Amino acid sequence: MNSKNSRAKDTSELAPTLARRLVELRERKNLTVKDLAQESRFTKERIEDLESGLETWLSSTDRQLLARALAVDPVIIQEVEARPRLEPSDDPERYNAILADLSDSILKGVKESECPQCGNTLHCRVQVGLDIDGNQVHFAKAFCQKCPFVLT
Repeated sequence: MNSKNSRAKDTSELAPTLARRLVELRERKNLTVKDLAQESRFTKERIEDLESGLETWLSSTDRQLLARALAVDPVIIQEVEARPRLEPSDDPERYNAILADLSDSILKGVKESECPQCGNTLHCRVQVGLDIDGNQVHFAKAFCQKCPFVLT
């Protein structure tokens, strides 16, 4: 059996969700949550969030760190990641309301907020500009470091 078929067989026997798969892989290596956190350079809380299903997607760098700590190919982890997305076409009214709430909170001084797409921390700021009459205008800006969400 070639290695490609062997890998396909191995992944088909693994759990179909990121949370369960990480638990399985960690247990196969006889690691505790704390051990995996140390080896991957994640916090214990982050590993717990991943294994409980609170996080369902990893950045490329985080995936590689976790895969190295678990001694697996990063694809083994990536193939079960679910990247939640808030799409305007899913529910335009709800989408616009979420963006409006986010903009309002940023304009009121919030520096960090939760990303509506992936749940990670958004970095927020207020951009000050001038309108055609020279009056100051404030714009809410935000971006996520984990997914491509941007509020402009």
